[in-house]
Amino acid sequence: MKDHTVREWMYERSPEPQSGFYVLKHKDKDVAMIQMDTFTGRLEYVLAVYLPEELPVGCRADGKSLSNWWSLRAIPDSRKDLRQVLSRTGVETSQALLLRSYGLSLTDHYWVQPIDRELYWKDLNFFENDFSEELGNLLTDSEEDVREDVELLRVSPSASVNGDMKKKWIIRDGVRSLLKVNTNHYGQQAVNEVIAGRMHERLGWKDHVPYRVEKIRIGGHDHPCSISPLFTSEIKEFVPAYQLLMDHKIPNESSLYESLVLMAVEMGMEEEKVRRQLEYTIMTDFILSNTDRHLNNMGFLYDPEHRRFTDMAPVFDTGNALFYDWAVIPHKENLLDINVNSFCKREADMLRYVKKPILDVEKLTDFPEEAESLLRQYTDMPGGRAGEIAETIREKTAYLSLFLNGKKIWKKEQYW
Repeated sequence: MKDHTVREWMYERSPEPQSGFYVLKHKDKDVAMIQMDTFTGRLEYVLAVYLPEELPVGCRADGKSLSNWWSLRAIPDSRKDLRQVLSRTGVETSQALLLRSYGLSLTDHYWVQPIDRELYWKDLNFFENDFSEELGNLLTDSEEDVREDVELLRVSPSASVNGDMKKKWIIRDGVRSLLKVNTNHYGQQAVNEVIAGRMHERLGWKDHVPYRVEKIRIGGHDHPCSISPLFTSEIKEFVPAYQLLMDHKIPNESSLYESLVLMAVEMGMEEEKVRRQLEYTIMTDFILSNTDRHLNNMGFLYDPEHRRFTDMAPVFDTGNALFYDWAVIPHKENLLDINVNSFCKREADMLRYVKKPILDVEKLTDFPEEAESLLRQYTDMPGGRAGEIAETIREKTAYLSLFLNGKKIWKKEQYW
């Protein structure tokens, strides 16, 4: 591994670019000439496209989708306490923070190079080079020491992690991993990730991201956080479903779901494999009452050399599940009226997309008890609440069993 002192030297010795002109790079390939607002970090104009085939998947050949792609690369404005972090680092917006790190990410191989600097992928990328965790410490309210060197605070892959939950990239024993934490709702979102992982293990589904729980000290208290290893690499990129569809017009006779399947097949995927992963995700999300399976936390693995999808991205990001932010836990028929952020507005209707409902729910016989045990072990929620949450898993599994046996449970027939 290279030491990050090379990057520190670059920031300490090089003046801030004034021109606002950058080259969008894919590793060391010049893809497009762009003009950035160096104050806000926004991509203002695409001046020329040199290699349209090297543009991010889903972007139009003329590059007009790049500004949307760039903005989604940055930390969302909805991230709690983001304004304080930006003030500490001396930048105006999260896109400006992203620009200070050259737009580098640990999900793909794109970055932006100021035209007045001679920089190379091998010296900058976070796959090969170590990075400071200090910006990540700020973004997660960690009580680990943070130096006052604001230049170091800006150089981090944590500047390119979206989502509302506080998170940062870390390196542990040479492995790049994502740490996520939320001090609200008993820190349940972090534990939910581990619960989901245990469920996938029981079901024998290998294509998922493994999570573990650790503690992080924030505000004088220890809070649970989830840690998961990187699933991309120097030869493998992640393309979220949204990116694939962001410039695609969905035919009137089709649905968003079917359009995603069709586009994935055009990019090299086997249709059966796409459907199998999506259907599995729908069914397991149903069991856990995951309300947030949107188009940015599902997607595909991309081979940039051959410009094709090679696999589905593993199942990840199941934190917004198990009624983590509900004051009253629902039961029985109320479990069929849950609204979700996904292909449908109502969770039960998502099951309509499942054409080959193959899932061995017998393997989940004592899974509710395991989930309850994990909630009791890693959070300080009342025991009664943990028990109620476990009961929803039991009830939802029973509902899914009815579905697997041919019942159209989205019609809310009275099965109890």
